[in-house]
Amino acid sequence: MKKNWNTDRILGLSAMTISLLTLIIFIYQTNIMRKQSRLSVTPRLSFLQQEITNDSSYIYRNNMVNKGLGPAIIESVTIIYEGERINLRFSDFFEKYFPRYKEFASMESDTKLSRGSTLTAGETVNFFTIAAPIKTVKAFQEYMQVKDDNLPFDIEVIYRSIYKERWEVYMLSEEPIEL
Repeated sequence: MKKNWNTDRILGLSAMTISLLTLIIFIYQTNIMRKQSRLSVTPRLSFLQQEITNDSSYIYRNNMVNKGLGPAIIESVTIIYEGERINLRFSDFFEKYFPRYKEFASMESDTKLSRGSTLTAGETVNFFTIAAPIKTVKAFQEYMQVKDDNLPFDIEVIYRSIYKERWEVYMLSEEPIEL
């Protein structure tokens, strides 16, 4: 059986091949655009701990900042202390688990992020600020069992993007983990 490869058949096969390649390239470009769209609104939460010391006082601030490009929608904020998961305001946590802390320091501010709270790109929220006179800082750190400048508890934050991608970040590890 002999096949005739005339000009019409060659042009037809060429047009089909070009159309198929165009479809493949279109699908590939669409996937790249979808990924780029998601990345352009991806949040990235990170803890920022500040210690300020002057002649008379010591101030410790525990902040969370959104270093990503999109909003972070908070699902939960949990304090982890001695294996226990605790859902309290920071001031209530300190009063319950470290009842003598007021002998050494004072809680200047604390914030409870509730489910659905949103941190926009670049926004910073202060979880808590503790101030202590310089003369009581060492006693405060011993009472709190601060080791290597780390507090004796951890903070877990679970958050999501507007595309419902979810992450968790811990104060003591810093690197977000995708869920």
